[in-house]
Amino acid sequence: MKKILVVDDNEKNRYLVSFILKKNGLEVVTATDGLEGVEAAKRQLVDLILMDIKMPKMDGYEATSRIRKLAGYQSVPIIALTSYAMAEDKKKALDAGCDGHLSKPINPETFMDKIRKYLE
Repeated sequence: MKKILVVDDNEKNRYLVSFILKKNGLEVVTATDGLEGVEAAKRQLVDLILMDIKMPKMDGYEATSRIRKLAGYQSVPIIALTSYAMAEDKKKALDAGCDGHLSKPINPETFMDKIRKYLE
């Protein structure tokens, strides 16, 4: 079973994303900020990370940079999941080490199709 780390400070977003992922047979680990996300990644290797950008304690850019330096995380897809949807925001996320960018609010109808592409 594939394991996904969802890092988001918004409880409703975490719940919705986790619900969709679990419903589609994936295991979900959650973190409420970037620092917690880095610690969760240290504890266990996951198959994909969904990373919010604007969070307290540590933003998604910094968390992504730190996770990329952890053993085993050079090729794990990290997807920015954010309301920052401008071209420069996407570039900044990719420059920080993200492999892709999904904008919020997510569309529950198409969300899993996008996630599956990164899990293949």
